[in-house]
Amino acid sequence: MTKTKFSIVTPCYNAENYILETAESILNQTAALSGRIDLEYIIRDGNSSDRTVELIQSLKSPYVKLISEPDEGMYDALGKGLRAATGDITAYLNAGDYYHKCAFDIVLDIFEEKKVKWLTGFAVLYSDKSYVFYFTLPFKYRKRLFEKGFYGPGLPYVQQESTFWATELHQTLDFAKLKSFKNAGDFYLWHQFATQENLAIVAAYLGGFKYHADSLTKKGAKTLGSSQPGAYNLQEIQKMTKKANIFDIVLAHFDKFMLRMPQRIKKKLNPKFLYVYDAQKNCWY
Repeated sequence: MTKTKFSIVTPCYNAENYILETAESILNQTAALSGRIDLEYIIRDGNSSDRTVELIQSLKSPYVKLISEPDEGMYDALGKGLRAATGDITAYLNAGDYYHKCAFDIVLDIFEEKKVKWLTGFAVLYSDKSYVFYFTLPFKYRKRLFEKGFYGPGLPYVQQESTFWATELHQTLDFAKLKSFKNAGDFYLWHQFATQENLAIVAAYLGGFKYHADSLTKKGAKTLGSSQPGAYNLQEIQKMTKKANIFDIVLAHFDKFMLRMPQRIKKKLNPKFLYVYDAQKNCWY
């Protein structure tokens, strides 16, 4: 029987302080170590001038495909990595962020059992010392609210570090357009995927975002002279989305209110696209 293959892409540049934690979280996945999945780890390095390449090479992993060459920014590197992906399930993880060791097992469970094409988990934040200091369970993601640009402005962002998708969804992407973004390339991915599939949620810790001085989000805000971390993202999101009507606004306010509700209420009101674990029956439902 053919194994499901995961393709993970990491675009990076001068990431010597972060790359090993990220890479090891991918290479040490229980699903890969047990042989349950095949793994392809594509690292697109922008011709780093520090020890990033040396550290990657020190891993001596057969799963790593390292390409180090000049690029035109993170989303240029990401697009090249995504186009090279040969797996069934794809995701990308920036240097500094990392996955829980069982993330791929959980993702494969849901993809196989629930036949989803696009999945996210708990939104998790790490400190610069890798402490988990925040997590929350999303309620629901709606196609119409992606189209109107609510995720980021008004509602929480889809956490890229916890999101996986069927590689076939790459057919919705214009890689030249992806390359043009400075900060909101991930929203562009979600905006396009939402034209084809609903984003499902699993009540599980898959991965998280690390707050550190070198993150693209912080650098983007600094470029605009803003203290708001997502300032640059908002500008780019507004350029690719349509104007909301009153129904969209009411729906977004309802979803924002639901974020405060307990898991059982979220599951009851989103039974089709929110999966939780039943410890008694040992299954996702």
